Amino acid sequence: MKKSNLIILITLLLGSTAYLGYSFQPEKMEEVTKVRTPKLLPDYNLYDINGKVSSIHQLAGDKPTLFIYFNSTCHLCQDELGEISKRIDEFKDYNLIFTTVQPKSEMINFVNELEIKDRSNVHFLLDADMNVASYLQIRSVPSIFCYNTKKELMTEYVGITKIDLLLENLARGI
Repeated sequence: MKKSNLIILITLLLGSTAYLGYSFQPEKMEEVTKVRTPKLLPDYNLYDINGKVSSIHQLAGDKPTLFIYFNSTCHLCQDELGEISKRIDEFKDYNLIFTTVQPKSEMINFVNELEIKDRSNVHFLLDADMNVASYLQIRSVPSIFCYNTKKELMTEYVGITKIDLLLENLARGI
């Protein structure tokens, strides 16, 4: 009987020691690289949908600017740009720059359906070399950036964003 009690006691001690050693072990800390968006509007020269090379800074001018990185096959992008196009008149005091990595042939039908490409404050650019995507560290689309008149980043969003929120942020950028 003493032998079996001794075996049980040793087993309990070993089990308790193993459990306590495991539970007090420092948690593995995964290194997470914090992505920080640059604070200034990128200044690259990109082709627009008409084949003209345009400077992002020149297109932004001295107005608050809504910069959206999108993909025409993305349902969230389709919804977001569709909502903006429905309320395009409310954006008349701001510049809107829509940029994609897609070739013109893949996105032009979508752009035409929006019926906003001919407005003077709306610009569609092609980021063929992904310079802007790299600069802004685009991870998902739509990626939305609001810049003030000094081309400084005020806010950024990923995914569907309420139009009223975008308009409020742009109004603060004056």
